[in-house]
Amino acid sequence: MMEYSKQHDVKKLLLKGTKSVLEAVQLLNDTSSQILFIVDDSGKLSGTLTDGDVRRCISTGKPLSTPVGEVCNPSPKTVPSYSLGRARALMERHGISRVPVVGKKGEPVAVIYLEDVLSEEAEVERQENKVVVMAGGRGSRLDPITRIVPKPLLPIGDKPMLELIMESFGKRGFSEFLLSINYRKDFIKTYLAERSDLPFSVSCVEEETFLGTAGSLALMKDSLSKTFFVSNCDILVDVDYLSALEFHRENGYAFTIIGALKKVSVPYGVIHLSGGEFETIEEKPDVPLIVNTGVYILEPECIDLIGEGEKLDMPDLIGRVREKGGRIGVFPVHRKWIDIGQWGEYKQVLQ
Repeated sequence: MMEYSKQHDVKKLLLKGTKSVLEAVQLLNDTSSQILFIVDDSGKLSGTLTDGDVRRCISTGKPLSTPVGEVCNPSPKTVPSYSLGRARALMERHGISRVPVVGKKGEPVAVIYLEDVLSEEAEVERQENKVVVMAGGRGSRLDPITRIVPKPLLPIGDKPMLELIMESFGKRGFSEFLLSINYRKDFIKTYLAERSDLPFSVSCVEEETFLGTAGSLALMKDSLSKTFFVSNCDILVDVDYLSALEFHRENGYAFTIIGALKKVSVPYGVIHLSGGEFETIEEKPDVPLIVNTGVYILEPECIDLIGEGEKLDMPDLIGRVREKGGRIGVFPVHRKWIDIGQWGEYKQVLQ
């Protein structure tokens, strides 16, 4: 078989169609890939599975035990040789970022990434949507370190969490940030003054009292006239924010929650019943759940539901939006996310 200089270890991306979606999620995470190649018993390409396919599976309520052959794209776009020109034409025509190269028997032999055909110096398109970072809490679950350093400035490697959050949005073209600050606000303002070289526009809105995880949005009403993001200051999510924004708009949601797939280990034997009688015991199973990451997409009218100076948390605002007839969406992601809200999680991240 001919070897390709940019093969990207295509063999690691192969998955039988009988494997479950949950197994596919694990492989996507292990390979840090955005695509898997679904093959039959002979090794012939029968479909592709992307983040979007996984998301649709979860959104439609299908169990994660569903075989990937039932949820993958059964008609993928392919090229018969490692041609960047052909691959780029397919990418532009169909809005895809990964193109498999297939051999004479229809087997995947390589994969061409969008990054292969675009210049690394390509400029990221600037987005007009603003990002609100809720950075005013006490961080009491991280006591005693947050008695000295506010949670947004806790370091991860050589950068504080706040800067990493802004960089994650900046990679997708979002450059305007509003920070809700309160506890140890002078520390945060000093940090921003010293980091005047950051390639972002950053404004601070000061709470006079603690307003919860949503209340301070009322203080920013005049600055938020378009769809905007809200992020807690203690999480970092590996998510394509542009895809999330497109999902929010296409479905006409007033409020979208970024949810993450997380396996929770049950430390007990779980009893399964059938017809009210014992069927089996499953020892210490891993239960897949979709959890709230603390990142949201909101329409400006959501702010109208918050009273001036009212203390309000995000779950309560979601309830109000729903009561008023606003549609609530969930954009599920399966990739890794960092949560430093508690000592255990923070220590694990540092390690």
